[in-house]
Amino acid sequence: MCPRDVTLEVGDKNFPGRLNVPDRSSEHGVLMVPGSGHGPFGDIFLRFARTAAKDGHHVARFETWPFPEVLEEKTEEDFSREIDASVDFLQSQGCSTVTVVAKSFGGRVVLEHLPETVDRLVLWAPAIMAGDYEEKPSLTEEELADIDIPVRILQGDEDEVVSVENAASLVDGLPNGELVELSGENHSFRGDYERIIDETMAFLPDQPS
Repeated sequence: MCPRDVTLEVGDKNFPGRLNVPDRSSEHGVLMVPGSGHGPFGDIFLRFARTAAKDGHHVARFETWPFPEVLEEKTEEDFSREIDASVDFLQSQGCSTVTVVAKSFGGRVVLEHLPETVDRLVLWAPAIMAGDYEEKPSLTEEELADIDIPVRILQGDEDEVVSVENAASLVDGLPNGELVELSGENHSFRGDYERIIDETMAFLPDQPS
């Protein structure tokens, strides 16, 4: 289950990544997408990747925006191509189903550029508004209704970046959404690692023992 270094190819660009491979045969993959300044190789990302691989999931993480200035230069087309390529990578590893676990800004990217081949989503404090906002990243009622796969949102009740109320509005607009409120957790998700991992793992497909 030790991670191995891998490379994500997107057009003429290559991005470094890590892949945790389970000890037993598995056809399920997890793609982890970090926030704008958090992850994907340390803290909660590392702990979750180890846990998920131990439970029988392939887990891929790619550093497609290592610095804020790189992120600022990306276009929406870049985000879409990178998410698609990341899911394709897991499928090339034999994963017939793929769950995306995304944090903050990564949650926004995934919701706006969701590949059709993704099976379900777990979003950690997604940084996107529910509603129609001209000056903020947002999803309208119609756009949320089009996301018909299972979605679980984990949201801290002390988050000062995005509120529990906004997370609840996102869930209300999703056909198959649910909200897990994390008491005492802020936007960084550096508090109760064990509960965050447990709530995320509980939403993944069961793997054969």
